[in-house]
Amino acid sequence: MREKVLVRPEGHIATPNLYDKFHANNCLPSSPKCTDCLRDWRGATCHTCKAECGCYCKNLCKTNLEKKHVSKIFYVTPPTYSRDSSRLVPKIVHQTWFEPVDREKYPNMSRLIESWRQSGWEYRFYDDNAASSFIATHFPHEVLEAYKAITPGAFKADLFRYCVLLINGGIYADMDILLESNLDAVISGDVGFMSPVDEPGARISHRHCIWNGLLATAPGHPFLAKTIEVVVNSIRNRFTGVDYDGMLCPDPQLMMSHKFDTLFTTGPCILGYAINKVLGNHPQKQFDAGDVEHDNARVIIPGRSIILNQNKNDMGAHRFTWLDKNLLVAATDLPDNDDRQNCSNEEECKEKKEHTHYSVVRGRHDIYGLEKLYTDNKKADENIEIIVR
Repeated sequence: MREKVLVRPEGHIATPNLYDKFHANNCLPSSPKCTDCLRDWRGATCHTCKAECGCYCKNLCKTNLEKKHVSKIFYVTPPTYSRDSSRLVPKIVHQTWFEPVDREKYPNMSRLIESWRQSGWEYRFYDDNAASSFIATHFPHEVLEAYKAITPGAFKADLFRYCVLLINGGIYADMDILLESNLDAVISGDVGFMSPVDEPGARISHRHCIWNGLLATAPGHPFLAKTIEVVVNSIRNRFTGVDYDGMLCPDPQLMMSHKFDTLFTTGPCILGYAINKVLGNHPQKQFDAGDVEHDNARVIIPGRSIILNQNKNDMGAHRFTWLDKNLLVAATDLPDNDDRQNCSNEEECKEKKEHTHYSVVRGRHDIYGLEKLYTDNKKADENIEIIVR
């Protein structure tokens, strides 16, 4: 990864976030009626919520923001070598957990992991120390700074998986996933990206989030480069739910960013957002199971991009299927898979939950991101760019 430093122009003034502007003008979506409208399962837009969120909806997609200074540009060059020149995704399985996983402490999780260990692919496990060291070794300090600035371990794991796959490629799988197919059959040589569509938005036919718990990519993939760029910039600038709403203009489906706000910082919805940005689509364009088609000639996407179908009640389990091949790939949320309750004391149980669950960032405020998400409120007031070439 090569970097180019861009000097901040003389006389450059601070560039406030959208939240800052709306807060200064008493225009935040914080009234109970506005909050309830924006979280309506039936869908919420500035058309349906204009009565409850008048000032916010009137100005959301019309407020001009000064562009933040781009301090550095990082250039990623995909590797030209491969152990197997006939495939784009290397035969590597990546998994991470905050501590080593043994059979005694994690009797169920350890069996799920074994399905990946015995897949015939190289297996790599990373605890928190190894994940942090990997980012420090392979990425500029801005990425590590963002990694350390978010509090939930689940968010750190999100950012890490994007980073390890950008550098090495392979497949990442959450620890509670059971592999149900032969990986060589699932990820054929011409596949450069594979992940399931996520559930949020299904009720209103607006599924624009990509489930990042099962993610296979070629190294140096532009989808991941853009995702890391967006995640790092939003964390370093301490984005809130208001700022994410602004990113979804024009005509944002606000139910998605308010009902599922925790999925935007590092999770499935920001992954879907980044993919749509790379492809030149509306940031909330829906993903359907199958091949991702695009006509953006300016972007080189390695191989086929496959979206798996997700069904939370598929023969009694939450399963992912490649529909065109009629192939069950993996399952999750299996009964009794959660070993987090197998702890010796209350403090240990609390530690396990805080390392895995998104809910720990929900504070008493209605606006996401004001409490518990970040370690401090220091805004970088700058962006970075990550370019694949």
